[in-house]
Amino acid sequence: MHSDDFAINLRLLCSTESSVSAICRQIGLNRQQFNKYLSGAARPSPANMRKIAVHFGVRPAEFLLPANEFEAHPSVAAKLTGPQNPHPERPEFESAFRGQTIPLRRYLGYYLSYFLTQSWENSIICAIVRLDEYDGMVRCRSLERSFDPDDGSLFLSKYDGRVAILGNRIFVMEYQVLARDALVETVLHPVGRGQLQYLRGTTFGITSRQRAPFMSPVVWRYLETFTSLRDAMRQVGRYDINSAKLDQRARSILLGAKG
Repeated sequence: MHSDDFAINLRLLCSTESSVSAICRQIGLNRQQFNKYLSGAARPSPANMRKIAVHFGVRPAEFLLPANEFEAHPSVAAKLTGPQNPHPERPEFESAFRGQTIPLRRYLGYYLSYFLTQSWENSIICAIVRLDEYDGMVRCRSLERSFDPDDGSLFLSKYDGRVAILGNRIFVMEYQVLARDALVETVLHPVGRGQLQYLRGTTFGITSRQRAPFMSPVVWRYLETFTSLRDAMRQVGRYDINSAKLDQRARSILLGAKG
C-alpha cells in the first residue's frame, strides 16, 4: 500500500457526506486529529480505525487497499453512485434496512428494555430484546411478559422488527406477532460518547384496538455478561417505579427523560 492511500481513501469517503465536522461529531473524534488523518500526517490507532470503519460501513482492512482498488470496492462504489436497491421487486422502504449489518454490528446482542407503561400506574416494564443478523439485515426480536398485580393475569407480547442506523440514531420498526394488531417504532442513541452499555430514546406505538397512541421514554441496557436466556428472562416483567430490583442507572435515565 502506498503511504498516501489511506488518506486518499478516507478523503474519498468523506466527500460522500455533508461535512468533516459532522463526521467527527458522529464518530466522536477530535477534528484536529482527524485532519491529520486526512492529510496523511498521521494514521489512526486501531480503536479509532474501527470507529471510522464502522461509521462508513466498511471494514478496517479495506481502508488499506490501493486507492484505485478501494474506489472500485462494492461497499465504496455504492456510496459514490448513491443508494441502489439490489432487489427491485421489493419496496424501497425495505431497502432502508439493507446494507446496515456492518455499522450495526457493534450493537448486536441481548438487551433489557425499560419503559413506562400506561396499563398500570407508577410501573415500569422490563422486556428482553435481541438484535442479530438475518437475511442481509439486522433483525430485532423482543418479548414482554408481565402479571397484573390485581388478579395475576399474564400479559405476553412478542415483536419482530428490523433495524437501521442514520448518523448515531438507531431506528427500530416492530410488529406485534401474537395479536397481530400493533406497530411500534423506537429511536435510540448512546447515553454518552464512546459507550454502548446504555441506549436511550423514545418508543411509540399504536394498536388497532385503541385510538390513542402509546409513547414513552425508553432505555436499553446491553447485557455484557449474558450467560443464558433463562437467567435474563428472570428480570423480565413489571416493576414498581421505585423498586430496588430495577437497574438503578436505567431507572435514573428513564425518569430523567420523563421529567
